[in-house]
Amino acid sequence: MRVGIVWENGVSKWMSQMFEPLIDIDGTDVNVFVGERNKYDVSEVKLTKKMLTHREELLLGFSGLPYSLSRVIRAPFKRMDFYCNSLNRHLENYDIVECPDSSRSLYTLANLKEKKGFKLIASYAENIPYRQIFDEKTNYIKHSTYERINHFIPWCDTIKKVLMLEGVPEKKITTVYTGLDLNLFKPYEKDLELFKKYNIDKDDFIILYIGKLVSWKGVHMLPYAAKILLSNGYKKFSFLIAGGGAQMDNLKKVIAEAKLERHFRFTGFIPYMEIYKLYNFSDLFVCPSYPTMIWQEQFGMVLVEAMACGKPIVASASGSIPEIIDDAGLTFTPGDFFGFAEKISLFVDKRELLNELGQKGRRRAENYFDAKKNALKIYDVYKKVMKD
Repeated sequence: MRVGIVWENGVSKWMSQMFEPLIDIDGTDVNVFVGERNKYDVSEVKLTKKMLTHREELLLGFSGLPYSLSRVIRAPFKRMDFYCNSLNRHLENYDIVECPDSSRSLYTLANLKEKKGFKLIASYAENIPYRQIFDEKTNYIKHSTYERINHFIPWCDTIKKVLMLEGVPEKKITTVYTGLDLNLFKPYEKDLELFKKYNIDKDDFIILYIGKLVSWKGVHMLPYAAKILLSNGYKKFSFLIAGGGAQMDNLKKVIAEAKLERHFRFTGFIPYMEIYKLYNFSDLFVCPSYPTMIWQEQFGMVLVEAMACGKPIVASASGSIPEIIDDAGLTFTPGDFFGFAEKISLFVDKRELLNELGQKGRRRAENYFDAKKNALKIYDVYKKVMKD
């Protein structure tokens, strides 16, 4: 079976690890197509990489001008296609091609599937019904392509329910949780050098946040919770923050205004293959996301990474979070920073709770989020689709 993964410009190690175990299945040839403007480092990606370049795309466009012009002229919006000429050339003799939902690559592949003869699989992450209606281009892609998708693979059952609510037949949907390399993300001893690196006292309770520093991730909740902890008599704790984003400056302003500098440390960029060290350095992982009209937490790979490292979680009950963490953490009402701080304090006071929920998290990761197991489930979907 020849499989192509077209993941727009978002090819990364974290996304590729759920497909990499397919390499070990006899008779499979798995290739990932990487655009010239890909956002992430792909040096650690084990899949065979097919590089897509603007130069090749232009040359192929000129050599097949009628096809290229027709794609541009018929497109209702600008930049609809993702390397359509290059993929038209390279996707010969593929059995399965998988891509993300409502993407430019989906728009391109839906056009090519009949011509090239492959089956089209959509990896689905959206968990708000009809969310595409808020963006005309995305909505057009949805309505012009979904009938041509052979099968949907939502990342969790919360997403599956949304697909069914929108009218996708259940027979065309198979939930497969996004998988993780459990040999990389697993419990280790704390790296004591990190105390010195981040200037953290060795007896501090370390609360870790990893993710974008944007408003819908609820990052402003971190200093609010810290101020509440401090006012309730908790002194020995540090928030360790890994990530960047538009709210970095505002977050630091709140921290300064509340006189919380002693309790916050920022790591800067950490390579994905090194991020497990932060999980194992921390005592507790937090995810204070809250829903907006057009977004809520879709899966939360950081939640799975934390559980795999044996770390308990405090997270808002937003989107798919309750399904993902189950009994391996505690949830609070999104936006309730007093409830957020209360849940954190439970772990500070009851260290046995840290171990109990941390162990549950590791077991949950092994049972539900093992990339090796879940890749076999993806492969079963591929086999089923090939028979249909």
